[in-house]
Amino acid sequence: MTSWPAAARPGEPADPGRPWHWVTRAEDAGSHPLPIGWNPHLRHWVLWDGSTIGSEEAARRFAYLGPCLTPAETEAVVADAVAATTPAAPPPERSPEPLRGLAALAAAAAPDPPAAMVFRKDAIRIHLLVFAGTLFGTLFLIDKFNLMR
Repeated sequence: MTSWPAAARPGEPADPGRPWHWVTRAEDAGSHPLPIGWNPHLRHWVLWDGSTIGSEEAARRFAYLGPCLTPAETEAVVADAVAATTPAAPPPERSPEPLRGLAALAAAAAPDPPAAMVFRKDAIRIHLLVFAGTLFGTLFLIDKFNLMR
């Protein structure tokens, strides 16, 4: 699998000015991308373990996927993707009159808890009832088996 950008320069990146590029092992067919560094002055690759290989060996061992994005480029791509998926905001409506009196008091009250939330006092009561039920059920079974002997 040869996917190097320039056929005249196999094993060299498309943009030699960028320090990091995505490659994959030739046998992986792009399924496991790896970032490796390019040194344009010495014209060799720096691998993740610190070793270096030349462009000829890189052309044999790896397939080129593309340059790594800088943080600014990544933020721009993410912002574009978010802008493309986010619907346009509706025009702002005129704010309603502020609530007064009992209506303001009712609006300021704590909202109902979510259905999955249980207040502490209710949780304690439920746990005590479960404990009592388990205790009485166990005593009942013990008494039942003692009568059968």
